[in-house]
Amino acid sequence: MSGLSERIYKAFITGTDFSYVDTDALKQKYLGLLPLSANEILGIESYDNAFEVRFVYNTNSIEGSTLTLGETALVLDGEFVPDRPGRDYFAARGAADGMAYYKRALSEKVEFSEDLIKNIHERTALDCQPSTRAIYRRHPVYIRGSEAVPANWQEVPLLMKDLITAYSSSTQPEIYKATVFHVYFEAIHPFSDGNGRTGRLILNYMLEKNNYPPICIKSDAKAEYLKSLEDWQMHDDTALFTSLVNKSLISELNERILSVN
Repeated sequence: MSGLSERIYKAFITGTDFSYVDTDALKQKYLGLLPLSANEILGIESYDNAFEVRFVYNTNSIEGSTLTLGETALVLDGEFVPDRPGRDYFAARGAADGMAYYKRALSEKVEFSEDLIKNIHERTALDCQPSTRAIYRRHPVYIRGSEAVPANWQEVPLLMKDLITAYSSSTQPEIYKATVFHVYFEAIHPFSDGNGRTGRLILNYMLEKNNYPPICIKSDAKAEYLKSLEDWQMHDDTALFTSLVNKSLISELNERILSVN
């Protein structure tokens, strides 16, 4: 077993002292509003549509997209935005397609697996070469501005199996499990490109699977997000990223509660 595999299993077994009591109380408050009235359903559907645009804009902005929030909405409505790189257009469509795919997978109760991850990546990485989509990389990759070096490409297939096994067998709180999975998915960096966007969609898939809402890590928190991943991956300092995910989840729960009141 590689050193990274050992760290993965240890993280899922050891757990965290971080408390999710307030978050789970908000979750129960939100679930307690169900079933929704006809007008409340219209409100949450409108919120979901706006969330999709916010998520796509922010997740791609973290990766360098030049589209504004308004331009992202136009692209998702099928409009063409002039004077923007074609890659940004395809990245926006891809993030929306990846989200739509995982939501279908949830509704159809598709088993969580490497195939599901590859299918999310294939749909999300529309701005990447077709030969790299849904296929684990066979070359080294490096993360600009980070001291963390992703796993050796030869170890990627086994590491991904270990990551999924450790996640599936863990008895830790679901929010924490989703958080850990994201950290080590990014540490493995299984694909040639599109790992960040795919990883954030998988994080939301895991949250929604356990009746939490999806979250949107904002592009203006990019520095904190990247530092928090590096802190965990390089120094086993879990505090910053654990807090970032939890704060994002609390914010989202509060917004959704307001949207149906």
